[in-house]
Amino acid sequence: MRSITAVTLFLFTVLGATASHATYTWTTLDHPSATAGTSLTGIDGANMVGSYTDSSGEHGTLWDGSSWHTLDHPSATGGTYLLGINGANMVGYYTDSSFNRHGTHYDGSTWTTLDHPSATGTSLFGINGANMVGYYTDSSGHHGTHYDGSTWTTLDHPSATGGTYLLGINGANMVGTYTDSSGNSHGTLYDGSTWTTLDHPSATGTSLFGINGANMVGTYTDSSGIHGFMVTATSPVPEPATLLLALFGLSLLPRRRRR
Repeated sequence: MRSITAVTLFLFTVLGATASHATYTWTTLDHPSATAGTSLTGIDGANMVGSYTDSSGEHGTLWDGSSWHTLDHPSATGGTYLLGINGANMVGYYTDSSFNRHGTHYDGSTWTTLDHPSATGTSLFGINGANMVGYYTDSSGHHGTHYDGSTWTTLDHPSATGGTYLLGINGANMVGTYTDSSGNSHGTLYDGSTWTTLDHPSATGTSLFGINGANMVGTYTDSSGIHGFMVTATSPVPEPATLLLALFGLSLLPRRRRR
């Protein structure tokens, strides 16, 4: 009887430790000066970045959890777009009077233009510490790129014929999308040495936009439209509380007596 009770308690302990019931609260965040839309594309803690449109054009913006801040690159005449944030640092791009794109980094006080040396246009989408990722355009097409604060590295997926776009970074891992000769988009993960194609099983097209640890997020397209998704690369390590509860359950199991 004691054995059955202990096993039952152990199973309930594990189930109780692993069960979760998530609830979600949706909050609409529109810049008060926006007349044609607000887009938020990056988040770090309570801070979010994106852009909004008013009668004068596109403006970069920061929402700090209570206030909106308009952040326009001083050389922008066609618009400023902030796409990623890490601490006080933000990245994105701005367009000039000829509608050429220029990558930019903003540290809270200073704007720095960051153009790939081979580019006719540069866009930065993700930042993690001193490392930034995005893509640039030259006469041969679109190329994924990584910038470590001093050196630009071109990173093209070996199967890409229509372009490579790096959109998120976390540590050594970068995610994005590449396009093949048929114009199909494929999600991709690059760990610094190996490219992995990650296509949603129901998709005609997949794009990865963000990564945090083992989790990646993006969108895929099927016959019914565009869908958001999260994919986990490996099984997550159990939380400490889960391990403690599981160990507590194991302690209840009877030990075999030595003869």
